[in-house]
Amino acid sequence: MRGRRTREAKAAAIKQVVTAAKLYEDHSINVLKASSYRITMPRVQVIRALADTEVALSAYAIHEKILAGGGKIDVVSVYRILATLQDVGLIHHIGVVDGYFPSRMDNENTKMTQVIVDEETGIVVELIMPDAIKEIIAAQAAENRFETDVVKIEIKARLTPKRR
Repeated sequence: MRGRRTREAKAAAIKQVVTAAKLYEDHSINVLKASSYRITMPRVQVIRALADTEVALSAYAIHEKILAGGGKIDVVSVYRILATLQDVGLIHHIGVVDGYFPSRMDNENTKMTQVIVDEETGIVVELIMPDAIKEIIAAQAAENRFETDVVKIEIKARLTPKRR
């Protein structure tokens, strides 16, 4: 009985990941269309490579993932597509790990982002940036005669064990 529950739980988790990946893919295609970009197979391949990841991937890792799945693309094209996806707010470039991660949050302001990265596993979690932080940053910038355009907060931390 216990083995059956474990298998059912694993199947449900896989279905949830697949559904989330498909939702991200559909959303990405709609955003690209709305931004007047053509939907090409290389763009779809990069979106699919990012859709189901929990860690930030380098351009080379994305390239390898596409090739491993039977796709064909060169690294230069991957970089160009990543630049496009970043321009329209569909991905984050996470500097602390020099990788790319899908922007899955329904965030009307993709220029105000906050992520946390686990040091050991590389797992990335998007966080909602509190308005108080936005206001503090804007005030500090204004004190120094700057107006904020893009705010990216990247936190590198260690995942703590769950408490029971």
